[in-house]
Amino acid sequence: MKLHGAELVAVESTSDGFFFKCIANESEVAFFSGAIQHRDLKIASLSYEDDYRGNAVAGTITKGVIDVRFHEKYSDEKIAKIFASILESPEVASIAGYCVRYQGRVLIPTGVGFKDSPAP
Repeated sequence: MKLHGAELVAVESTSDGFFFKCIANESEVAFFSGAIQHRDLKIASLSYEDDYRGNAVAGTITKGVIDVRFHEKYSDEKIAKIFASILESPEVASIAGYCVRYQGRVLIPTGVGFKDSPAP
């Protein structure tokens, strides 16, 4: 998994009341400020677009939870696989163990993630 903005995760996830975003697909994830719209972040091989035209899903990250928006090309299984891979990355160990929800359904429960990271 190629990560963009992992340094933001380390900084933001330690502040009170943090909120940041991500876009992700099977091979890449980009983390960025909550002040930026998902569709406005542009990386050559990773794009979230309105009306499911992009190749990525959009997520928001708050304390203990990653909420992923619906995308018609992504099944529950695919979302779970993508975010399991992200959470296993030592570069974002500060969010390992976060619950991953897709349309409100828990796909990865709290406490699953990078094996050497303490739970939130």
